Amino acid sequence: MLKESGLFENFSSELMKGRPVLIFDHEKREGETDMIFASEKVDFNSIKTLRKDAGGLVCTTIKEGLADILSMPFLEELYKRYLPYGNEASFSGDMRYDSHSSFTFTINSRNTFTGISDKDRSITVNELVGFMKGIGEFKEPVHEFYGKFRIPGHVSLLIAREGYFSKRRGHTELATYLVESCGLFPSATIAEMLADDGNAMKMNEAMDYADKNGLMFIEGKDIIARWADEKGNGIGGF
Repeated sequence: MLKESGLFENFSSELMKGRPVLIFDHEKREGETDMIFASEKVDFNSIKTLRKDAGGLVCTTIKEGLADILSMPFLEELYKRYLPYGNEASFSGDMRYDSHSSFTFTINSRNTFTGISDKDRSITVNELVGFMKGIGEFKEPVHEFYGKFRIPGHVSLLIAREGYFSKRRGHTELATYLVESCGLFPSATIAEMLADDGNAMKMNEAMDYADKNGLMFIEGKDIIARWADEKGNGIGGF
């Protein structure tokens, strides 16, 4: 389990080296495994691995406090406010694994071309982390942010709920908490693991992939158990 210090140190070592780890959420939730990298260690090979070996949507997470500083809303809230049929369009009562989405804007660095290549997306992620690390230095962070990034783009941003698992127990929170608890900047770049049959990879398939590639695999319940043992349940700011 993650709360065993030795294993936790192994996860930290892997993420620090820029290697991915696999997180299975829960059989009663999505029942899916995501491949995750610590965002501050992402390069174009990381994006290529997510694209080719994971296969799902490549996304980057940020904590809710940072999103608030940038007036960056959850998309469902934006749609409800501004679309003529926003409440109907964003209704999530029939969502079988959760009650809310984590999506906010999609972005491109202004230093990219189309933004979709592995290199371009790694540039966007790198510059996002650099910006977020220095956000306290800006008098007008929103103005500075959109001087560096444009929307829409090709990196999908996800907001990890404040308080982590007290509000939501999705891969957004699991990945962000794991990265932060390993001493890295609280942002993960992630994608769902998809199988060749077109479905989400089953847990045993993801574990086999991890074994064959020398990667670490963890279940969400073990990450949440560690969080529950934390005194503040929060770690760091933002």
